[in-house]
Amino acid sequence: MKKPLALFLVFLLACQIAHAGTIDSIVYGSFGKIILYHPSIQPTSVALFVSGDGGWESGVIEMAKNIAAQGALVLGIDARNYKKSLNRQTEGCLYPAADFENLSLMIQKKYQFPQYLKPVLVGYSYGATLIYGILAQAPANTFKGALALGFCPDIEIAKPLCKGTALSSHLTADKKTYWLEKTSRLTAPFIALNGLKDLNCPYASTKQFLEKMPMAELVTLPKVGHGFSVNTNWLPQFNIAYKQILRTQSFTEQKSAQNALLQTQKTALLPGSLPLTLIPSAQKNDMPLVFFISGDGGWTSFDQSLAENLAKSGMPVVGMDAQKYFWKEKSPGQSAADVSKAIVHYMQQWSKREFVLMGFSFGASVVPFIADRLSSDIQKNIKGVISLSPDENADFEIHITDMLNLGQNNGQYNVLAEMIKIKDLKPACIFGGREDSQVKDKLKKEGIKTIILPGGHHYNDDYAALTTVILSNIRN
Repeated sequence: MKKPLALFLVFLLACQIAHAGTIDSIVYGSFGKIILYHPSIQPTSVALFVSGDGGWESGVIEMAKNIAAQGALVLGIDARNYKKSLNRQTEGCLYPAADFENLSLMIQKKYQFPQYLKPVLVGYSYGATLIYGILAQAPANTFKGALALGFCPDIEIAKPLCKGTALSSHLTADKKTYWLEKTSRLTAPFIALNGLKDLNCPYASTKQFLEKMPMAELVTLPKVGHGFSVNTNWLPQFNIAYKQILRTQSFTEQKSAQNALLQTQKTALLPGSLPLTLIPSAQKNDMPLVFFISGDGGWTSFDQSLAENLAKSGMPVVGMDAQKYFWKEKSPGQSAADVSKAIVHYMQQWSKREFVLMGFSFGASVVPFIADRLSSDIQKNIKGVISLSPDENADFEIHITDMLNLGQNNGQYNVLAEMIKIKDLKPACIFGGREDSQVKDKLKKEGIKTIILPGGHHYNDDYAALTTVILSNIRN
């Protein structure tokens, strides 16, 4: 009995080792050929790894294999290919954060991940600088964090990186290199591993740059230069840093922990696994609760900031992360049932008689369908239905085409028709004046209240103005 068992265990181990070494490739958009390193188990993390100027070779290959051995699906990105793509772009500034988020969404859909995992950005040399810029410009809760090897804040690119959420830069004297500025507004960890012997990115300069930067950390490697040639001199620190990023609280967890009112209220949480964020209000009034469904990027700094403004105005908010909830397809009926449970629970917790159903972008397109399918006992308590920048059609599953903002949505649910169905609930739609959305005119034509604010899809991030319009609509 022992010999067959031993042979079986040897066979099983051989299979695991073979699978752990599985490497293949895909060609995707502006990235060109990407090398995929698969773990031996269902991936517990996703790493988007950008090489240095030398391309995807030797050193970074070993780094990628090491992360894969820890359970990560690693995407090896050749910086030379992606840099060429950036240099071909004609926009006034570059926004690689969108490319990297879309890449992560695509690969996780392709391999049918049971839930979406926020990716970790990893970069060496040129890649290290690029991922700092990406992390700084991206909305909160887009990436899990960034791990940079051989980091310095100057990068040679044809055009500046867009400011986005928290990035600033300036062109240096050579007129071809941009210096990325320090930021105090990172919302995910940035860990740099730099060697004391690094001549390309002098350690003292990198240390000065990262000192006192919130969410940033510098790991000192005494025996390492810019080449990271001897694995034993940096690999242990690399592994520790990667695991540290994975353990870091998510953006929503950080915000909840920082919300003193939420901590003192000790609100009983809704049982189950709905991806909800609670933003209570300190005011005692008869204002309604707001149930707010995010866009397809998930619960980001936009949603959080708007929710905080609404709470300051007297309306507590229950926020739903659409990216998490709709990662797998839901039906409108199932969505309405889940939302109903949350609304009833938190209306009781916060002693509210009425509620507002609100959504942004993807969420704005699904809320009319949810409103129409609420039971009459719940529907009678609706104070308003507000759609911030809805599309013409809705879907109840996150798709990569939704994220690409291609100007069309082939979802099977007609938003305009559903808005007409719920006219008795007095829905209101809010758009930015710069948004290129034909649905605005169609909604107006059908008598749906349509409000235009300055700005684009995020209304110039003017949360106070947006809150004022929402409050006015509810009171009227």
